[in-house]
Amino acid sequence: MKDTGAIRLTVNGARHDMIAPPGRRLSAVLREDLGLTGTKVGCDAGDCGACTVLLDAEPVCACLTPLARAAGGEITTVEGLTDETGTRLKAAFLRHGAAQCGICTPGMLMAAAALLRRDPSSDRAAVEDALGGVLCRCTGYAKIVDAVLDVAGQDRPVTAATGAAVGAAIPRLDGGPKVDGTESYGADLFPAGALLVRVVRSPHFAARFAFGDIAAWAPEGVRVFTAADLPGENRFGTIPPFADQPALAEGCVRMRGEVVAVVAGPPEVVEGLDLDRFPVEWMPEPPILTLDDARAAGAVQLHGSREGNILIAGRVRCGDPGAALDGAEVVAEVAIETPFVEHAYIEPEAGAAWMEGGVLVIRACTQAPMMDRDDTARLLGLPPERVRIIPAATGGGFGSKLDITLQPYLGLVTLKTGRPCRMVYTRRESMASTTKRHPARLRARAAADAAGRLVAMTVDGDFDTGAYASWGPTVAVRVPVHASGPFRVPNYHAEARAVHTNNPIGGAFRGFGVPQAAILQETLFDDLAIRGGFDRLAFRRVNALRDGDRTVCGQRLQGVGIGACLDALAEPWRDALARAEAFNAAHGGVRRGVGVASCWYGCGNTALPNPSTIRLGVTAEGRIRLHQRPISGRGRIR
Repeated sequence: MKDTGAIRLTVNGARHDMIAPPGRRLSAVLREDLGLTGTKVGCDAGDCGACTVLLDAEPVCACLTPLARAAGGEITTVEGLTDETGTRLKAAFLRHGAAQCGICTPGMLMAAAALLRRDPSSDRAAVEDALGGVLCRCTGYAKIVDAVLDVAGQDRPVTAATGAAVGAAIPRLDGGPKVDGTESYGADLFPAGALLVRVVRSPHFAARFAFGDIAAWAPEGVRVFTAADLPGENRFGTIPPFADQPALAEGCVRMRGEVVAVVAGPPEVVEGLDLDRFPVEWMPEPPILTLDDARAAGAVQLHGSREGNILIAGRVRCGDPGAALDGAEVVAEVAIETPFVEHAYIEPEAGAAWMEGGVLVIRACTQAPMMDRDDTARLLGLPPERVRIIPAATGGGFGSKLDITLQPYLGLVTLKTGRPCRMVYTRRESMASTTKRHPARLRARAAADAAGRLVAMTVDGDFDTGAYASWGPTVAVRVPVHASGPFRVPNYHAEARAVHTNNPIGGAFRGFGVPQAAILQETLFDDLAIRGGFDRLAFRRVNALRDGDRTVCGQRLQGVGIGACLDALAEPWRDALARAEAFNAAHGGVRRGVGVASCWYGCGNTALPNPSTIRLGVTAEGRIRLHQRPISGRGRIR
């Protein structure tokens, strides 16, 4: 090869002479230069393993591998995993349901292929060790490990019924693209001539700010947009009556990571910009970071119309728990606190935008395209029919991708420049700026009679909803409804408040506050059973809701299954208690315990309307066609 400064790679059997800096990440070369987007990027730090490829048959993180290190090597990506081992692995992943969101699947397949090529009969310990460098947030790993062991011949294959039988394993409709590397996520689209979009974020929890000379800072070809450039109403939120979050802050910020400016331009220029040098003067203010400080007399109100920094309070009341508690045989009281929890999905937020005639098209990872459309249209001053949101495959969301993130920035850049653009959050940006599970501070009391029947329960709690509303109203209302658990409580008062602080925004996260309430309720019931001398499982079986019972909100139930579920645990419970008692009698130091817990969870927006329409028709060929969509505008609180 003539010395042209090129670096030679062999990728999936094809030779490529790359003209690129030797320190360029192999992941970028594969994805951006060669179009092999089956290799995913989740962290750019070697932590998640989504970018795992084979370099000379050994698994490596492509995000940590410089191009120079791969020079002359044989690289295999998921697109090139076509040998017998690879084919069998992909089939096993589909058969076992091992690919869920799919963002980690290529990395899992590559790590598994490297192992099975070395040792086709690998055992469970070897498989778990080989896959340990690739993180998954969806599956719990069990089905992934089972799929690899199936190929290794160490475990029996799936033996469930086949065909159209009840209980038959059905491959995911989108499973094929997830295992062959063709599934397209938010960062996998590279429109021709697209501008690269980045944003300037606040380093402070609370601050006022003023811009300096932006024109002098911006290199040629780079555009900067601020709140003054937004043509619509600078306010959004998942529940319209509570919408309070600006897409671009105006004069003040209420949380770290809040966006104050958008920067767009040629990728080779924008990638190299040091946004820490962006001309903005920060004037920090004392932040409110605890629930006590937020509710203290004289505390600064983050939103002027929300007295005491309370976004909303939810209440459920039935009966007279005060009197019942006073006369009860057994009473217990507990208090708990839970922290912020990061969703930690493997795929950071990403997307692209372009114009199709007069329609602004935004393709991004999202859990709620209709809500995205309405909020983005309002921010950009467009009618909803001029905004189209295309959901990319979503590499994990768990609730956080119900809120819009980068959609307004992509839309603003394309609307103002007429050019396509793309944007990908860094892992740090994603964790700094997106919603979290609400921290909770909860206290409860409950009482039972001499037979162990619940007679009363009270609950009071505060949830840190952070700087903006997001799903705070749903959490505050849902918790009082659910805090009794699936049990009969004739006298019940519960209240929960969503409280504003300068912390990250509390949003949706698989349960909307119900997990926090379940921790409180189950701890309380354990204490109550122990105080009354009742077996903990028996206590729950006695109090479980049954057909014909009313909930604390007054609904009469039918088809209730919690009692049968608890009944089925009777023998395993006795066996587990006996094993723990025997172990503890024979060992000092570490002790074993046995626990039982249950939960109930109502789908939909608790106390808020979830309107939708369904259309059903029959085609000329006699086939049924069904179309369902949410009603535009989502619904309003009345």
